[in-house]
Amino acid sequence: MKILVMGATGNLGRQVVRRAIDEGHTVRCGVRNREKAQFLEQWGAQLFGGDLREADCYEPLLADMEAVILTASALASRDGRDKTNNIDNVDDAGMRAFIDAMRGRPLQRAVYTSVLRCDEFPDSKMMRTKHKVEEHLERSGVPYTILRLSAFMQGLIPEFALPILEKKPVRIQRNPSPIAYISTLDAAKFAVAACTLPILNNRTIGVSGPEVWDVQAIIKLCDDLSGVKQIPKVSILSEGQKRINELLARMLNPNLIELLRFSEAFATGQTYSADMDAAGELFGIPATSLTKVEPFLQEYFAIIKRRLREKNYQEPKVKSPF
Repeated sequence: MKILVMGATGNLGRQVVRRAIDEGHTVRCGVRNREKAQFLEQWGAQLFGGDLREADCYEPLLADMEAVILTASALASRDGRDKTNNIDNVDDAGMRAFIDAMRGRPLQRAVYTSVLRCDEFPDSKMMRTKHKVEEHLERSGVPYTILRLSAFMQGLIPEFALPILEKKPVRIQRNPSPIAYISTLDAAKFAVAACTLPILNNRTIGVSGPEVWDVQAIIKLCDDLSGVKQIPKVSILSEGQKRINELLARMLNPNLIELLRFSEAFATGQTYSADMDAAGELFGIPATSLTKVEPFLQEYFAIIKRRLREKNYQEPKVKSPF
């Protein structure tokens, strides 16, 4: 199958590209910076210049494609120099315009990666935008599958693992939600499978990891695996600290403000998880095959410890005979 991936250099997008190529699909990637996307070409993907904010690129991107996987988001951008690279222009207007460009084409499927429970948080700009795009896709007439994904497992590293390794405070929200974290590699499996399975046509499906973890359990696991032998320092973000963080984010990159506000949707105390037995049956991906948090973090800490040993390695001293 010929698959177009938008957002191909992102954390999820690159895994989607890798998975689709490994499964034998022909993959085209819409990229804004070809130099930064060279690794995708080395994997075997075709690189096309593409930006959701530029309608002129839509036609060459979509030509001859059989499926489209939409993972693009400005929220992941850390470059604050381009002020137009924001949720309004990319995640909202750009995504809806691109969906409009897919109308009437012989596409077998458009797969849109959304967020679990996005329809329950209208006060969150990112959640509201995701739900708005879902509704636009549903009305478009384009055959679709919407994947409402849980939080990514890879986010546990900067949020918990690194601070504990570096003996820095772990900062948490006042009422953190228990979450069934999903690996981006597993999310990519579902995204690619959604392109070809007839049973998934015009369906919205929640997808998460196989097990729910609360914050305290994650902190304890990271502490046990780190071997730091120091009780982790945990601080709850106050309203004052949140305002300071937003002020700093405003100075550096406006997208960071929305990222901070988006994270608050995961601080309601309500659980983020999906029925993965039901989803696994639909996709042919058993819940038992999905990555679990503990082995994921075990592998991460093992790699870090090995690198630290290599970095601190010293040649043995040899006594001079003279």
